Amino acid sequence: MSFKSQELTKLDFYEILDLKIDAGEKEIKKSYRKKALKCHPDKNPDNPDAAKEFDRLKKILEILLDPGARKAYNKVLKARKASKLRAQECDAKTQKLKSDLEERERRAQSQSHISEEERFRRELKRLEDEGQRIIEEELDKLNREVERDLKGTSGVNENKCTTKETDVGHKVKVKWTISRETPGYSEEDIRQLFYKWGDINAMVMKQKSKKGTALIEYKTKTGADMAVQFEKGQIGKPLEVVHVKAEAPKVPEHKEIPEEEKDQSGNYDYESIADMNIRRQDERRRLIEEILKEEAMK
Repeated sequence: MSFKSQELTKLDFYEILDLKIDAGEKEIKKSYRKKALKCHPDKNPDNPDAAKEFDRLKKILEILLDPGARKAYNKVLKARKASKLRAQECDAKTQKLKSDLEERERRAQSQSHISEEERFRRELKRLEDEGQRIIEEELDKLNREVERDLKGTSGVNENKCTTKETDVGHKVKVKWTISRETPGYSEEDIRQLFYKWGDINAMVMKQKSKKGTALIEYKTKTGADMAVQFEKGQIGKPLEVVHVKAEAPKVPEHKEIPEEEKDQSGNYDYESIADMNIRRQDERRRLIEEILKEEAMK
């Protein structure tokens, strides 16, 4: 049985004989005899490939014992191993380049994501700072106007102004629409939204299937002005806030003070005055409820 030269060049003779490439003639013969005894056809009658293996070993021995043939084979073997090594290195470089590219893409996407989050955070901070600045400027402006008005009035007029501010209050009306996309507000929602602009004397709220209304009375004009100017409601649920023009309850200027409301020195009984203020508060609440009823009937 013969072997074609192309088939032989694909084999690693030294690996088959368990030898190094620089093995000597004695080592080659010794390894050949050891391998040949194992695959001899007479010792392997049940192995149909034994004869082919034995013939291959004889051809390998002939090539390795011939100096010219061995030298030519060694060149082929070294070239094949070098080519295989280059292919492995190329595959490793290709895999490394692919891995590096994927890592750069992942980092770029991650950095872009972080950058977008950071940009959004900064925009929110800018809006928050700008809104706070506007509120502070408006408060400062209103405070200066109040101080200027107070300085230009007499003590008597100043007291009258304070009485009107406290007793009458300043009302704002709040409206909103209700739909499947924009649900309504609870009483707690309205209170939280409007309490930050100033102290509230009274609040009445009414809500139907398609619209809601609330009437809020602030203790100060500043609170009412701030609510009208700055309160827009929660995101996606806009509010309309307007001033309510309401006259203060008229009290006769020369009303006789009942004797029971004076103490022994002829001055006011302050507990009776407190009761009178409570009655005025109840009257304001009643007025608010009436306004809401009128609004609902429109």
